[in-house]
Amino acid sequence: MSSRDPSPARTSEQTPLLSRTDSNTEYEANGHIEEDRASTSSPKKRRTQWPVIAAIGLLSVFMVLALIFGFATPSAVEQYVKEAVQFEADNISIENFTNTGIQARVQATVWLDASKVRRKSTRDLGRFATYIAKEVESGETQVKVYLPGYDNALLGTARIPGVKMNIRNGQYNWIDIVTDLDPGDPAGIQRLARDFMDHKLNKVDVKAIVDVPVKTGLISMNQQVTQYMSLETSDVPDTPKPELQSLRVAEYHGREGTPGGIKAWAKLSVKNEYPVRLTVPPTTFDVLLADCEDDYLHFATTTNEKIEIIPKHNISVAAEGLMTRLPTSLTTACPGSSKSPLDTFIASYMRGQDATVYIRGGKQGPETPEWIGKLLRDTIIPVPLPARPFDDMIKNFTLSDVHFSLPESPTGRPVLSATVGVLVALPKDMNFDVDVSRVRADGAIYYEGEEMGKLDLSTWQESRSHKQGGDLLVESKVIDAPLVITNEDVFAKVVQKMAIKHESVAMGVQAVVDVDATTALGSFVVSGIPSKGKILVDPPKTGGFTHEVGKISVVDTTPNKLTMKAEVTITNPTDYYANMPRVDAALFVNGTRMGTAYGGGNIVPGKNDIVSYVEWEKTAVGAEFLSQFISGYNVSLTIKPMKLPGLPEIPMNITVEVPHMFGKFLKDTTIHILSQTATFVLFAPIAMWVTSIHSTAYYNGSDIGNINWEYPFAVKPGDNLTPRLPLDWNTPGSGLIRDALGGNLKITALADIGVRIGQWRQDIWYEARDTGAHIRL
Repeated sequence: MSSRDPSPARTSEQTPLLSRTDSNTEYEANGHIEEDRASTSSPKKRRTQWPVIAAIGLLSVFMVLALIFGFATPSAVEQYVKEAVQFEADNISIENFTNTGIQARVQATVWLDASKVRRKSTRDLGRFATYIAKEVESGETQVKVYLPGYDNALLGTARIPGVKMNIRNGQYNWIDIVTDLDPGDPAGIQRLARDFMDHKLNKVDVKAIVDVPVKTGLISMNQQVTQYMSLETSDVPDTPKPELQSLRVAEYHGREGTPGGIKAWAKLSVKNEYPVRLTVPPTTFDVLLADCEDDYLHFATTTNEKIEIIPKHNISVAAEGLMTRLPTSLTTACPGSSKSPLDTFIASYMRGQDATVYIRGGKQGPETPEWIGKLLRDTIIPVPLPARPFDDMIKNFTLSDVHFSLPESPTGRPVLSATVGVLVALPKDMNFDVDVSRVRADGAIYYEGEEMGKLDLSTWQESRSHKQGGDLLVESKVIDAPLVITNEDVFAKVVQKMAIKHESVAMGVQAVVDVDATTALGSFVVSGIPSKGKILVDPPKTGGFTHEVGKISVVDTTPNKLTMKAEVTITNPTDYYANMPRVDAALFVNGTRMGTAYGGGNIVPGKNDIVSYVEWEKTAVGAEFLSQFISGYNVSLTIKPMKLPGLPEIPMNITVEVPHMFGKFLKDTTIHILSQTATFVLFAPIAMWVTSIHSTAYYNGSDIGNINWEYPFAVKPGDNLTPRLPLDWNTPGSGLIRDALGGNLKITALADIGVRIGQWRQDIWYEARDTGAHIRL
């Protein structure tokens, strides 16, 4: 009982009416009662709680209307009662489940509130009529409620015991009755429930036919009253959402004679704001998934323990479900699609979207009345699973035995072969084995939020998996997976950071994965699983990279270009493999292009013998570079990789110091006094002709002699002794040379040399500092 002023009357089956009428509330000549007092004494208004007490409350309201209409039927009074009647359920409990329905106890407060009536004339007439009548009393009443919008389907029937009510304005009647409620046409109820859950209803029209014996004062009569009412669904409170408190999924081996599979245990809590009390017996439900057509496929069976629902207390539900074996139709691709019903469900759930399962009543126990079991079996209810985003599902990503291959054709794509290790973060509540035998995926690689490229793994790749802690490690042997660069600028950033700066790169991976897996439910393929994660890619280990230049030969010459071939041994200290049919690079000195270099081969860890080519162009800057190089200066060359087949051009310049691979160009000098000539031992890596030499020798900065030779002589690969070249020395020089006879004289020589290799000619200079010249007769 709630405290109100005036105190409400109490009505029950045992006491038809114990009503107290406030003596201070009297009908006045002007047709008004004291509105302030009625207002302050009015209880806090609450909306009728549709999901739980709609049927009971609706039937009770129709009973109240019937009581009053049985007494007073003028249309104005009827309209007054429709607008003024107020019904507030204080407590509703299910006392018993019968073979045909339920027995419910309703404790509620009913009163008329004239302030709710809009028109003054109706309000005045209604208050007058109800003041005169004061009380109405009913016998046992039968109420049938129909749904005009659903082919006049019977919603339900209620048998309500007699009550007595004070119908004057502002008089509260507290009723406590037990009523029998029988459900009506199951098909109509199902259609109504389906439209409501699909949000297709704006309002529900209902019709009630009430057979009620009515008595007021000395007048008694039997009445059949038909009333219509529209319920706006906008007034319906939101359905409370269950809160998952715990979930555990594990492999279940079953007891003797029972099937095994995967079992789930869950505990849920549902907020209950309604004044409803009942005990729900243990029930069984089939869990369904939508199939390819407009039907459902059985997925699992769940049972819940007995549920005690207490008014305005949270409802605690403990349930367990068993999945024995997945039906083939659940894992088979739908016609005209590459996805199965299971694919669609899992993909939606793992994308963080609401995925829907459907529940339908299963085979119930003997304690459940047959009509409840039939109603549950005939009703399918959608249950959206709360979104659970699987961000950072990939915890770690590793590559080993990497084979990177460039295509032969410029229009081809590079391919990658490797052993890929993916550490997948499994939900903490998942405790059953998954054996992944094959995977395929359509993946994209991101850097700093921008897509860099795609790795095509659309063909099945053999895999194996095992648990690692609470995660799943999937190892797959990827063979010749095409790599497509979609953003050249992003690719260039990554290459520069790894190859030039030698820094690790954090990259994002997003993929849609198909998995061929075996679990306790059997072997099946799940397609379209979205996954994402972040991986840290370390730069290749450049320490230990060495190269040795072997045989050099001339391939082709023109007046402006010299093409040479070199056999090179490269040591690869990494575990990576690379098949590069051809790689081109432009060569620059001080910003000026000197030529190109190209080559290729199959690079493996350890030593590799490859062949490379250099096309050297005839330029002044090139001549200066060659002059410094053969003179022993430290020189550098800038290499700019050109567009690789299947990859974008990389805006990257690599400047390297050119090593002195061949030793000194001038290895020995001998001056012959009697013939006034000089001979030299020259080293050449390739065959050439020296077409001219114009040289000056210095001793302590003083000019001691010159050579001017305009006749060509051949130079073979290796060490070569030149012809005797005439030496024109001056007076100081002749004295120094004679004094050094039989010994050595340390001199510096500067020379301009003409060189010809085939059709290619180039003038270079050469400087030999502090070289020892042998002085002989």
